[in-house]
Amino acid sequence: MKKSLFTTILISIAIVIQAVDAQPFPTKLGAMQTANTLGKGGYITSIEVTQYKKENISETKQDVIIGNFEELRILELMANVKLVPIRLTYGIGDHLDLILGGTLASGETKKIVKDFYNTGDMHRDRRVYNQPVFETVIGLKYNIKPDAGDGLPTVSVGAEFQAGYTIDHTIDKKFSDTSPADGTPFLGVIPYMAITQQVMSDFHMHAVIGSHFFSDLNSFWQIGGEFQLNEKIWALGNYSNRIITNGIEIKRPTGFGLRYNLSGQASLSVNFTTAPGIQFNLMLGGLSKRITIPKAPTEDDFDLPF
Repeated sequence: MKKSLFTTILISIAIVIQAVDAQPFPTKLGAMQTANTLGKGGYITSIEVTQYKKENISETKQDVIIGNFEELRILELMANVKLVPIRLTYGIGDHLDLILGGTLASGETKKIVKDFYNTGDMHRDRRVYNQPVFETVIGLKYNIKPDAGDGLPTVSVGAEFQAGYTIDHTIDKKFSDTSPADGTPFLGVIPYMAITQQVMSDFHMHAVIGSHFFSDLNSFWQIGGEFQLNEKIWALGNYSNRIITNGIEIKRPTGFGLRYNLSGQASLSVNFTTAPGIQFNLMLGGLSKRITIPKAPTEDDFDLPF
């Protein structure tokens, strides 16, 4: 795990930061989105590392395709992998962000058919199938209510489309796989709404509500906040009741970290999440000009002729 984290840090730091005329602000807070968008031409690169372990075995014999035949066998799952989600967020409009990325995996993932030749030996007679684990992601986030300086929250809506091969449909209520040699494909959609409220100049609150639609529909919510420690450093915190990574449901992750404003053009964010182990998140990039809507002038703002 330490070696993977170190490698990820080196790769991330090697990414060139674009210089643009802006003040950094977060479009993502650890595992959660915020209502902020980048503005046209801005971008952010995000890399995470999540350790995932799982062992499961079918309670009774189930139908398993062996060659061209369907047989009754006990099926076992064993996984010990590091999931590495990589995301590139790019501002394609003043209020619209495009999210592209995927998740890679390193480690061992396999499904085992016990008593493969039907000899009665559950331990020695078995066939092991290595499993593919990866996903591709495309998403959009649109800022429907920008920061207007009116004291009301900023609001955005978005959706992510995810597809690939997962370790196991953990959303499914029962462990089952009729064709373990082919892996476990998945397709999912995550619509959400994000709200950001500036409580004070040095304290911002964020909230997200949405749904995970994979093999079933599950609602989720997230809350987070950031507090300015000094001119360049912000403390970050966030909590989710559940998140989905590579088709895998991770329950109740709690994150904490720091964001450092490298300059007026870019920031670096490091976040650690406590479930299901230590999740490391590194975010950096150049941000375009933040779009705000000026307040309408009041009567006192006009120079009256009398």
